[in-house]
Amino acid sequence: MHVHQSLWKNGQPLFAGGEYAGLSTMAMSYLAGLLKHAPALCALCNPTTNSYKRLVPGFEAPVNLIYSARNRSAAIRIPMYSNNPKAKRVEFRMPDAACNPYLAFSAMLLAGLDGIERKLKPGAHTDENLYKMEAAKLSKIPHAPATLSDALDALEADHAFLTKSGVFSEGFIASYIEGKRSEVSESAMRPTPWEFYKYFDV
Repeated sequence: MHVHQSLWKNGQPLFAGGEYAGLSTMAMSYLAGLLKHAPALCALCNPTTNSYKRLVPGFEAPVNLIYSARNRSAAIRIPMYSNNPKAKRVEFRMPDAACNPYLAFSAMLLAGLDGIERKLKPGAHTDENLYKMEAAKLSKIPHAPATLSDALDALEADHAFLTKSGVFSEGFIASYIEGKRSEVSESAMRPTPWEFYKYFDV
């Protein structure tokens, strides 16, 4: 569920400018906020144990916490089909359709706004072909959480950007994490259809 995002004011787009891929300084800070908080966002944007069957390296899954106008394995892609300022936006490619959109969209917006407020910088873009990149260089690129449990750990450690404006409460975050951890524990104790197929079918 790739989510295209841009900010407007008084009918004018704010993400068009002279930086990388035609983005504005504001847009760069916005995407920096998304990247910084991406592991925590996964807990809300990829909220099931099954979500992480998609976020695996080696495919076009957006597991790499980088931004690019070309790499489809990047967490954030900048669409380049038009130079029209109204079309300038960032595409956050990690969420999946299992999420609650009210929680996920709010969290993504707060992450981006935190980036703008703190004037975060996203670092260098990565247009190099990741499938041909040297292993030593590839290993330095941060990755999305590998499991829902990892994402919940990230949310527990990094959620001030969600609560500081009162959109989310500490109580909600704690309850959400507790509920999702119970899902993880229950899932770990139940055999899957694949396990039945692998070990019991004759």
